[in-house]
Order: sequence, then structure tokens, then C-alpha cells
Amino acid sequence: MKMKAITTTLLSLSMFMTASVFAADADKAKAEFEALKTEYKNSMEAATKSSDIRGGLVKACAIKYKKAVAEKILTQTEVTKLCGCSVNAEGTVTVADNWALQSAANAKNEEKIKQLQITMLKRQGDSIKKCVGTALDQKLTKLTQQAQAAATNKS
Repeated sequence: MKMKAITTTLLSLSMFMTASVFAADADKAKAEFEALKTEYKNSMEAATKSSDIRGGLVKACAIKYKKAVAEKILTQTEVTKLCGCSVNAEGTVTVADNWALQSAANAKNEEKIKQLQITMLKRQGDSIKKCVGTALDQKLTKLTQQAQAAATNKS
């Protein structure tokens, strides 16, 4: 569940940046998004069946940043580092974390689910930030701010 939330967030940010900054045509952007979404889904399925699941997850993660690499916004090395750090952070989710989430879901306690997700995402975010280093973290922060500003200007 947590992995899905982070993956969805990262994929959404990547696709949003791609769609808002680089796509001149809405239909083209939608087609690109759908193609990447399908490629990502297939890569995730392949990763879970692989003898190197972690490596497969890193490769799947990198798909979300193909456009950023193609447009020279991020280097392949930066993407590989970011994805490796993300996969490692996702791997720190404990069985106890999953039990707590499942218990809250079983109790239909939406507030507790949100609280647990926020706590886990913050822990993972801190781990990723530490792992990628200051330079890449600052670059990613700047890109996020630019994407947010572009979204605000479009509204």
C-alpha cells in the first residue's frame, strides 16, 4: 500500500511535469502518459517475477523519468540514484507497518490510515533525501517548485 502511494506520487509528479512542461498537444501528452503507464505496469509485473526484484524495481522506477532524461532535465545517473534510493526506502517498510495499516483499514479508520501513510511517507522521504545527497535533493526540489509554479500559472 505504501509502495503504491509513493510510486503513484512519483509517477504523477513525473507525468505532470512531462504533460505540463513539454507537451504542446493534450492528445499527445495523454498518449505519452498512457504508453509510459503501460510500460511501467509491465515493468513492475516483470520485476516481481524476476530473480533480481530490487533491480527490476529500480528499472521500473526509471521509466517514470524517461522524458526528463530525454529532455536532459535529469541524467540517467541521477535517475538511477534516485530510483535506487526510492526502492531502498520502500524496502524499509516493516511487517509491523503493514499490520498497522491493515488494522486501520479493517477498522475502516480513514484518519488512522492517513496518519500512518503520512508517517511512513515522511520516513521514506527523509531516507531518500539523505540517500540522494544534497546536490540531487536541491535539484529535485527546484524541479518540483517549477512544476508547481507551472501548474499554478495554467490555472
